[in-house]
Amino acid sequence: MKFLHMADLHAGKRLYDKVSRNEDLVYALEQIKNICKENSIDLLIVAGDIFDKRNPDFESQGLIMEFLTEMNSIGLHILLIAGNHDSYDFMKIYKNLRKLSNIHVFDRPSTNLKEVIFQYDQLKIACLPYPDERVLTNFDEERHRSYAEKVANYMKALACEVEDSRYRVLVSHLMIDRAKVAGSELQSSVSPYYAVRADTIPDTFQYVALGHVHRNQRIEGTTPKVYYSGSPYQIDFSEKGMDKFVNLVVLEDGMAKVETIRLDLKRQLVEIRLKEGEDIQKSLEPLSKENLLVRVVMEVKMSDPFLQQRRDMVFKILGDRLVRLEIEPLGTSQETRAEAGKIDLLSLYEDFHKFKYKSESSQDLKALIEKLIDRVSHETHKA
Repeated sequence: MKFLHMADLHAGKRLYDKVSRNEDLVYALEQIKNICKENSIDLLIVAGDIFDKRNPDFESQGLIMEFLTEMNSIGLHILLIAGNHDSYDFMKIYKNLRKLSNIHVFDRPSTNLKEVIFQYDQLKIACLPYPDERVLTNFDEERHRSYAEKVANYMKALACEVEDSRYRVLVSHLMIDRAKVAGSELQSSVSPYYAVRADTIPDTFQYVALGHVHRNQRIEGTTPKVYYSGSPYQIDFSEKGMDKFVNLVVLEDGMAKVETIRLDLKRQLVEIRLKEGEDIQKSLEPLSKENLLVRVVMEVKMSDPFLQQRRDMVFKILGDRLVRLEIEPLGTSQETRAEAGKIDLLSLYEDFHKFKYKSESSQDLKALIEKLIDRVSHETHKA
C-alpha cells in the first residue's frame, strides 16, 4: 500500500497583498498528480492549511476543487484535514464530497473518536485537524492543563482507536517542539506553551503525517516516523533558496518506508540587497532573464539626488518580476529597526508592578502573564 503525504497548500496566498501564488501552487499540484499516477498511489493525504485565508476567494476554491476531482478521477482516495489557516465551518462544507467521491474531509477534532478515524483496507488513520484550544477544552474537564498536555492526551485516545489495525497512521496539523521552522510560520506559533512534545506522540503509530511547518523534515528522537512534508512551493521570502518535497510512504511488512520526492518550482523567490553606489544594471540584469520573483532592498543616502532615477531603473529592469522594492537609509538596517521595535511585555509588566505595588511580582504571577502573552500571540497568528 502506498500513500503520498503533502501539506500547507495555502491556496490564495499573495505576496505583500500584490502577487498571487496560485500559479506556483498549480505547477506543484500538476507534479503531484503525475507522481500519484507514476507510483500507483492508493491514498493522498493533505495535512492541513488547504487555503491561506479562512474565507478563501472563488479562484482558490475552484483551483482546489479541480485538483480534488481530478485526483478522484484517477481512482485514489484523498484525505484532507483542516489547518490553522482553514475555517472549521468552511471545511465542513467539503465533507459532503464523500457522498459522491473518494474525498474524505475532517474539519475539526471530535469527542466521538470514531468520527475522526478513516479506514482503508488494513490501514487506519487517526485524524487530528488543527487542535484549537477552545475546542480541546471540551475534551478535558481539568482546564488548568496546558494545551500541549491536552493534545498529548487526545493523541493517546486516538492511538487506542487504531491499535487493532495492521497499519496505523496519525495525520495532524500542529507544532512539534523539535521542528525546524522555515520562517514563514510566525514565531508566536512555536512558543513553549503551544508546542507539543515529540516524546508524547504514541508509538502505536508507524507514521505520523504532519502539516504546519513549511520545511520538509523528520522529527528525530521519536519511535514512530514523524514527518513534516513542508509546503509544495516557497510560501514567502523567508523560504527563499529552500527546496520543496512531498513524502511517498510505502506500508509493507508492518513497517513504513519513506521516500522524499523533490518538486520543481515555478518561480524561485530571490532577495537581493543593493549597496549604495552599486551598479544596478550589472546586479539586476541576470535576474531579468530568469523566471523569478524578486524582493530588492536598496541602501541609499537620503540626500542622493539620483534616488528616483535609481528606483525607476530597478522597476524597468525587473518589470513584473519585482514584488517589492524597499528603500533603506544607510545606518538603519532591518535588523537595527527590528531590535529597536521589540517590546518585552513581561519586563514592562514587572516594571509596572514595582511602581504600583512597591514589590517584585511572584513567580506564579510571572508565569501567568507569560502564558497570557503566549496565548494572545497565538491567537494573533491564527487571525
